[in-house]
Amino acid sequence: MRKRYIISSFIFMLMLFQLPSFANAEKFLVIDPGHGGSFTGTSGYSGDKTGYYEKVGTLKIGLKLREELKGTDIKVFMTRDTDRDFANDSKEDLIERTKVANQYAKGNNDNSLFMSIHHNAYPFSTLVRGYETYYYSKAAAWDEEYPPDPIQVGYESESRRLATIVHPHVLKGTGLQDKDIHNDQAFYVIRNAQMPSVLVELGYMSNPNEESLLKSSRFQNDAAESLAKAAIEFFKVFEVKDEKGKVIKQFKSQDEAINYAKKLDNVTVFDKDKQKTIYDSITKRYEVFVKGTDTVKAFTELSDAIQYADDRTNAKVIDQETGTVKWSNYLYRPYQIQNDNGVSQGSYYELSQAVASAKVKDNMKIVKRSSGDILWTNISGVEITKSVDVSSLAGIDRFETAVKISKELYPDGFKASKEEKTVILTDGFGYADALSVGPLAAQLGNAPILLTRTSALDSFTEDEIKRLDADQVILIGGPNAISPSVETKVKKLGVAVERIGGENRYETNLMINKKLDNDVEGVFVANGYSYADALASAPIASSANWSILLSDKDGLSEQALAYLDGKQTKVLGGEAVMSPTIERQLSDLNGASSVERLAGEDRYETLAAIVSEFSNEMKSDQVLLSIGNDFPDALVSSSLSVQSGAPLILVNQDLKASVQDALWQYGLDNRVTSLLIIGGRVEDRAQDQVLNRLY
Repeated sequence: MRKRYIISSFIFMLMLFQLPSFANAEKFLVIDPGHGGSFTGTSGYSGDKTGYYEKVGTLKIGLKLREELKGTDIKVFMTRDTDRDFANDSKEDLIERTKVANQYAKGNNDNSLFMSIHHNAYPFSTLVRGYETYYYSKAAAWDEEYPPDPIQVGYESESRRLATIVHPHVLKGTGLQDKDIHNDQAFYVIRNAQMPSVLVELGYMSNPNEESLLKSSRFQNDAAESLAKAAIEFFKVFEVKDEKGKVIKQFKSQDEAINYAKKLDNVTVFDKDKQKTIYDSITKRYEVFVKGTDTVKAFTELSDAIQYADDRTNAKVIDQETGTVKWSNYLYRPYQIQNDNGVSQGSYYELSQAVASAKVKDNMKIVKRSSGDILWTNISGVEITKSVDVSSLAGIDRFETAVKISKELYPDGFKASKEEKTVILTDGFGYADALSVGPLAAQLGNAPILLTRTSALDSFTEDEIKRLDADQVILIGGPNAISPSVETKVKKLGVAVERIGGENRYETNLMINKKLDNDVEGVFVANGYSYADALASAPIASSANWSILLSDKDGLSEQALAYLDGKQTKVLGGEAVMSPTIERQLSDLNGASSVERLAGEDRYETLAAIVSEFSNEMKSDQVLLSIGNDFPDALVSSSLSVQSGAPLILVNQDLKASVQDALWQYGLDNRVTSLLIIGGRVEDRAQDQVLNRLY
């Protein structure tokens, strides 16, 4: 038995090698074949004569161990895979060797192992033989001169567990004599490895018989196989962790781990072998919604969520991980799996759920119950009768996106017979003046809405005005929104120019509305400093002959009330953005029956309320989709809604629960065959969620 101590109280040198660090959770094994290069290790009984030193045998076993783990899901690294050293003296060699090992484990320390492979020697007798396993224990091997790495101290229990797994495997696999597990040695590599670690002394080279055994391929293969089995077994545990990721308790049984975790709050169960969380009471995956409201309650277990939802009217359970409906007591199940004889094999809320179930069976088709369309099939000779084409209109920036929409509306420019050859031009970086312009564009023969910079006419926009062969351009906003130099540049294009712009956004808004026909059927009243609600209403207002009035959140001005006199109104947004004072003013003006608030918990919920309220106005085989956390792309889309009758759906990273319902109903009422994405920033997840409700 040999003690290997080394002083570590000095400033670490820079790494000699640039090594990768791995942040993703995977199972790692760092193999450290002891010694190497000029540091030969023990010469054993015959090493001085034969050249077969400890460094030779440890490398052979290390390489064989790596080979044993090929094809497994344990990623293997080696501190050395050739006969090399790491520094000019033994102290620094161990330091640099350990740095290399720790760099491999960096960022994934909890899921990494370190095995340092050695052979032993006893200089006073050739009879000593056997196998020892070492791990570091601060209590048993503390020496002030040789302090351990604090990270290794934290892994003591895991190093001990690794040692108790490795030791019996090696004894059984190699037949070496048992010389016990030890924790009283401060070997540098195991007290400074930043992961669970062991050092194995595979037999005594000072014993001639054991040295002969250690040199044999059979022994080396057996030793490597034993260490590989131990590494694999080490990961076969289930860890119950608290909300900070600290392991509370380990189990060998999944059921025991989960049953224990269910007695605690805010914990997870981590399958260390499969490297995945199998139970989570920290993340509430399943959310219960009641129609028309935001989240009611969230649960970790689907069964608990369903039990809670079942006691409520108009409730549904959504899996937030997949964005799909798992259960509902009010939603229709539109998608039915049928066999080749047309017999139902089950109905589903989501097309994706139906496909997942049907594709593992033979001779199945998925039918949309409301229309009879075949959406998917693996029956020979049966054809799909309906699909949804996904396309996008997106430029390199907001200006080109607006131009692409214009080209979609008028691919050949304005026809000579078109009465109104007008373009609306608004500020591309300020939404205030343009929020209410959609209805005006609709009344002007569905004029395209283009964007400009404040002080310079965008080149895409200029070329589009020319391509359209427009007669008139209407500038929206005062000189602070669109400068006189832009107005001059537009006039030079040979078109008539009109400016609609007041002293502020409210005055400009009233000027726009007064340009509309007097027979508008109603008015959306929205906050002038929060674009989301007005933006959501613009496509419907443009298609349904409504106008949009912008207001301060605390009350309507005399000028606004004069415009609203005698008109039906819908107040958009909750009381945080439009105070109850506005509703009272409108009730006093036109009577309580003429005013209604359409609102939700946020802009997306308000959008759902608007779409649901005006579902009879929007009838199309198309749906438009854009992001709701910025205004330009959606702002210029109202003309597309006018042309097709399609609603504009706004999303962020996910589709909101109430918007899902609105889309669900729209998909049942309309045979949607086209999803047009405006702008290029809609997330794939949100797009898939929308599609899942339109087929």
